[in-house]
Amino acid sequence: MKKLLSISILGIISLTGCSGISHNDEVFTAHAESFNIVGFQVPGNTQDRVMKLVPKGATIKTIKSTDSDTSSALGIINRILGVDYVQVSGKDH
Repeated sequence: MKKLLSISILGIISLTGCSGISHNDEVFTAHAESFNIVGFQVPGNTQDRVMKLVPKGATIKTIKSTDSDTSSALGIINRILGVDYVQVSGKDH
């Protein structure tokens, strides 16, 4: 049972450590995901990782993210054990 639980946790962590960017004409969308476990983000700060993908000189139109603040019940639960997702989109010059 412990082995199955360990494999499941490692699988979830590896799936949530993704980031990427897509372009369509002059529009871009960048995203990054991290696994939250007791306040730590694995593989690292999600917002910093997604902002590194934004093209230089681009105009950011929207930023969407999961609740991860400490002022709401959903945010607290997500920081204890959950997935952090940030998506940035805008116009690439």
